[in-house]
Amino acid sequence: MDKKKLILILLWTPIILLALLNLVTVFTPEVGFDALWYHLTLPKLWLFKHQWYFPGGLLYYSVMPRLTETIYIPLIKLTGYVGPKFIQYLSALGIGYLIWKIASQFKLSPLMKSLAVSLFYCTWLVSWESGSAYIDLFRTLLETIALYLLLFKSKKLGGVFLGLAIGTKWLSLGSLAIYTLVFGGTLILPAILIASPWFVIAYHFTGNPVYPMFAPFLQNSLAPLGQIVKNFFLLPLVVTVPFDDFFSPMLFILVIFSAFALFSRNKQIRQMSLVGIFGALFCVTLNPPSSRYLLPFLPALIISSVYLVSLLKPRLQNIFLALTIISSFLILFLRFFADLKYLPFVLGKEDQNTFLTQYAGRLPDTFIDSDGFVQKNLSSKNKILVDKLHNLYYFPYNFDHTSWVVTDSGYDYLITKDTQPSSIHGQLLHTNAVGIQVFKLTP
Repeated sequence: MDKKKLILILLWTPIILLALLNLVTVFTPEVGFDALWYHLTLPKLWLFKHQWYFPGGLLYYSVMPRLTETIYIPLIKLTGYVGPKFIQYLSALGIGYLIWKIASQFKLSPLMKSLAVSLFYCTWLVSWESGSAYIDLFRTLLETIALYLLLFKSKKLGGVFLGLAIGTKWLSLGSLAIYTLVFGGTLILPAILIASPWFVIAYHFTGNPVYPMFAPFLQNSLAPLGQIVKNFFLLPLVVTVPFDDFFSPMLFILVIFSAFALFSRNKQIRQMSLVGIFGALFCVTLNPPSSRYLLPFLPALIISSVYLVSLLKPRLQNIFLALTIISSFLILFLRFFADLKYLPFVLGKEDQNTFLTQYAGRLPDTFIDSDGFVQKNLSSKNKILVDKLHNLYYFPYNFDHTSWVVTDSGYDYLITKDTQPSSIHGQLLHTNAVGIQVFKLTP
């Protein structure tokens, strides 16, 4: 076996194994905080209520752009959380394919293209989101399609996909600004037109077309100026060691290589480098920071970096390849051990409630019907009010929450926790293993 074939095998082995591992996690219970809070709960509530907007506390995100959550509505009805998670799984594979396709336009070798795919797919964030119902991978897919179209096809069509990305998450307005700086203003009109329904919806319900931007609870959404300046000078380190989820140790090198690619003779490489660097800078101005905000710009960072690697001497290329292979196997082993917790569920030795109860400590304020009491003793005919619980996707019936109703009058049951029975006008029927209380309310 020659050296190149061996390197290709070493690059693709963790990619394939992670793809299989991620596919298994598609069928395991959702444990992501934001997914259980609103990504899954909002479409499920729409199925119960046909209600779009929930004023007040808990679901203040309900009027944000919700293209992905809208796609989730029929999937949840048919498959529960599996369909939404599968959308994200396919999105990650689709991004990998687009990275290969864009790299092919620059006549990169199969080895360099494989390197680019590995640098994306063999990361911690991409791997865990591939088995979750978060929306970042779908947003990234839309923006990567836009990048391909802007580079090689049509700026207007690229704007259309940026508009779809804005309909997925307001942060893509930042992407629109970045792409406009790099590719010109032709893409603005189609992007805004495609995204316009979400502006209209937000204005209709709140009077603010970009709600919750500029809302009081987001007044400190930008980092302090001093922190932004510090992040600018320490950019490779800041994005490699984020506060929540990391990509891989290779991100430090990618940011540096992408910065050098700004001086490439190839205009399209310079454009991708600008997208990646501007995207990274945009992300570190936000407060709190999150590696998820960098994800849509990762393909541009990767391809501009790999193009530069392809111009290096073979010895330096081999060092870069070796570092990437070590990083990818490290991520594979970390993901394998992190996902071992799902094994009893996958093997049928635990049901969903047992699994969730076991990990309730990692799921703060999540409704878990640990012993099935709510499922068995309440019904869809009951009027149910929920209080003091935050993540309610697993609640089996239609409900209202105290954050969007004025009174508990007319409700049959109250589901809550940490509540003194003497303070409730009703009878405490049950307290389960995770402390969730079921009260029968007195008319």
